[in-house]
Amino acid sequence: MALALICCSRPSSREYFVMREDAEYGDTYSFNIDLTDSLLTYKLDFFTRLEMVPFQEMPDEDIILDLRWFSSLGEILTDTLVVSLAGPAGDSFFSRDIITPYDNELIMGVPDEWRLNAKVVNDSEEIRGLGIILSQR
Repeated sequence: MALALICCSRPSSREYFVMREDAEYGDTYSFNIDLTDSLLTYKLDFFTRLEMVPFQEMPDEDIILDLRWFSSLGEILTDTLVVSLAGPAGDSFFSRDIITPYDNELIMGVPDEWRLNAKVVNDSEEIRGLGIILSQR
């Protein structure tokens, strides 16, 4: 019986990733996030991969994200996130993976299905895409 309950429960984290080619206007990454369960607390992290352009160095300028949250009820929230390139999660000769925490206790005020638009303010061709990891706390 306990095994059946474990198999039917929601995963404790979900990942979403949008490739650069699929970004709106080339620099805006959109995610639909289910935050309808008001009994849960969520943690949100952003991740990206930078790939070296041939014969150039990896960028060292932090990535600035302009965040816009839209609820289905018409509520709009805005924020900014600086993705530091100083602390990569993984590094190789041709690429760098970065994970940046956004919020360890994401509380939106309104339980809803939210749409998150993350615009890269200082976009560069080294960015291969942008993703988020939504975890239950």
